Amino acid sequence: MNTLSSLPPDSELAYQAMKACLESSADVYVQLNALREWVNVHYPDFELYLEDVWNERTEGETHFEYILRSRRTLNETEVLGYDVYKNHQDQKGVWHLDEYVSSLRILQDPRCLLDFIRDNTPC
Repeated sequence: MNTLSSLPPDSELAYQAMKACLESSADVYVQLNALREWVNVHYPDFELYLEDVWNERTEGETHFEYILRSRRTLNETEVLGYDVYKNHQDQKGVWHLDEYVSSLRILQDPRCLLDFIRDNTPC
């Protein structure tokens, strides 16, 4: 695995690119996925991934949480946002994912992502 990131985490270019992802659309789902794709391409020692959380926040909903993790230290950020899907339980008690409902972005400024990347990158 590559141990050097494509862009230094203190790079203004990286900050502006992340901001552009978050401003790329009025649709939060599009914003979060643009950011996830950009981070995963430019910082191979990190992964902006989706964690599926069934029925924890709201009964009958699955939330796919966006979280940034260091592949080296395994440290993670707080939840950056999440997609909400309805789900249902069948007669056997097994949960099934239903339709997409909406997305919520918690992350307002990508500077904290760059700080996290800097703090979790070896010297």
